[in-house]
Amino acid sequence: MRSGCLTVVLLLSACQPQARRLLVLDLALSEPALLNGTVQPWRDEGYHVEYRRFYPHLARADLDRYRVLLFLLGREPEAPSDAITAGDLALLTEWVLRGGVAVLGYDADGEGYLDRWTANRWLEFLGTGISIGDRLLEDTTVRALTTTGRPQPWVEARTVGDEPLGSPLGEVYEAFPLDRNNVVTVSDHAALLAVTSRHAFVRAPRPPRTPSPRGAAGVVAAARVGDGLVLVISRHALGALGPQFRPTTAPLQQPDALQRTRGFLTALARWTRRPAEWAHVPPAARGVPVALQQAPVPVELVPPPLLPPVGVDTIALPLIADPKLNRATSVPEWLRQQGMRVLWAPLLPARDGHHVVRPGASLDSLVTLLDVGGFNLLGGDADPAGADSLHARWEERDAVRRAWAAAVGRLEPTSVAWIPVLDYGHARRTPADSSRGTRGEGLAAPCALDSVLWAEGLSGAYGALGRLAAEQRTLVIALGLDIDGPRGYSMGQEFCDAAWRRGIAGFGTGARLDSLPPGARYAALREAGLLSRYYRALEDEIAARAAALRDRILKERRDVYFAFRLPQPPADWFTLGLLRGFGLPDRPLLLFTPELRTRQLLSLYRTGGLNLAHAVALPPASLAARDWTSLRHLVFEENDGFWLAADEAPSLGKRVSLDSLGRLLRRLAR
Repeated sequence: MRSGCLTVVLLLSACQPQARRLLVLDLALSEPALLNGTVQPWRDEGYHVEYRRFYPHLARADLDRYRVLLFLLGREPEAPSDAITAGDLALLTEWVLRGGVAVLGYDADGEGYLDRWTANRWLEFLGTGISIGDRLLEDTTVRALTTTGRPQPWVEARTVGDEPLGSPLGEVYEAFPLDRNNVVTVSDHAALLAVTSRHAFVRAPRPPRTPSPRGAAGVVAAARVGDGLVLVISRHALGALGPQFRPTTAPLQQPDALQRTRGFLTALARWTRRPAEWAHVPPAARGVPVALQQAPVPVELVPPPLLPPVGVDTIALPLIADPKLNRATSVPEWLRQQGMRVLWAPLLPARDGHHVVRPGASLDSLVTLLDVGGFNLLGGDADPAGADSLHARWEERDAVRRAWAAAVGRLEPTSVAWIPVLDYGHARRTPADSSRGTRGEGLAAPCALDSVLWAEGLSGAYGALGRLAAEQRTLVIALGLDIDGPRGYSMGQEFCDAAWRRGIAGFGTGARLDSLPPGARYAALREAGLLSRYYRALEDEIAARAAALRDRILKERRDVYFAFRLPQPPADWFTLGLLRGFGLPDRPLLLFTPELRTRQLLSLYRTGGLNLAHAVALPPASLAARDWTSLRHLVFEENDGFWLAADEAPSLGKRVSLDSLGRLLRRLAR
């Protein structure tokens, strides 16, 4: 027995045999709740899963503690995150040579080129014959509807030996969704564990140079290295069973398909516990020396530490949600009875980079769509920054006020409530410091704690919305914030000067941290074990500033709700800080995202004090499907309603008339 098991202050997991322990490292520093779907199949197969969030690199002590490593690779250089280091490569090599299992989960959503490049150099060094491509697989024959509008190729499990993945149960897998994948090429087709259909392709470069015997593209591959195993799969495929930091590509109306996905991922986890069955995948051949000099971004040449930094904790996954919190609390009667049925349309559409007032006919058409579709809410950008009397030109203010008056005149006779929205991308008024990533690089977003952004941008625009809500008490039910764009703020960013000063204010380390240049700040916090405290400080500061905005609005109108549209589930310090700041104990926040299944995720957030009601994005094409039962369950059981973008909805003169769309929407809401 290990001596540590005799020390009562140690966690019970310390007594678990090494063969049953699994370590998750995520270079994107994902919120733990967003890894539940990733780790659940491994937990189901008997692994004790631990996640070390704020030191996502290997330490020498990990070799003796864990047998399986789920290494979720980063997003650099396309988006800020941590990245593989030379020390990681050294310990990965030792890991598999000593009989461990290394699962590399690469990013397959247009990001992560640096880590794919580095991982490919390591795979070449080991002689695995496996290479990760750099382009997303597509399939024009797939007809499964998704909220993203980009269905990915479904895959099939290949047999390993005589059965799929060596399973003794002899399952035969039909095709199933496995989220986003790039092409994984192999020198020996026996290394492939899953492939796509023959119709999958990449736009550039050309399709894989070594196609499988069936002409399909490889997406999951494995090779034996020494006494261990290397397994290559996308991080999105590993997390296909639950929300991630990207909206899912799971099919809207085929819930049984995800059961086959679960079967494959569970079999994959089971297979990693059976070394005798690894003989069916090829062993590594002679490799080549690792050459990192040509990396697209310099690879950190740091040696691995003996132990993670003091102050860095691991947590057990998956997190367990309280079923009593599956629903939002303090829900108003209208939401409980009808659910959210939201048409999302900007009041002042953008044209040539400028907002323009909708013509009267366009507004009439919008109101007709609201009526025939049975919508109860209209949301969208109302350009409140243009109504800011201190910072907007008079012609901007005049256009916005005319647009608001026209909207009020047409919406008041209806039963539809209005959620005027501020688009965060339009809130910045004057040049200021940009956001900065892990290498100190400037990013397109403004510094999240820049004083100009809050004092002149968000404060002025939200003040205008507050006055509108006070004037239109029966029409305006909520005020919204649209965090637009596919990326937003990530866990690998905000090292601009304004954020840095706030983040380290409570550390008590004096001038040593104060004087660090932006390019050295992230690494210094990581190696000192301070990343968790830094991001918590940033989140607290965002929450405090958001609460000040909220309280300013509540002075104008006490009963107003607050709404947020996000491109993915809330999971970063900036978004969670906003939600905490705007949250109120007597009413839920209204959340609009493309994520399909949010019950467990939101119940975990409610445990932490975030009371959220969620509406899912609904592609209009989904209304033509026959399976109304599963669609209703998704919209009104898994979620609290739906939102539909007006520019996606058919209008007069198109193939589906407004009357037809209205009948379909009303049928859904029955």
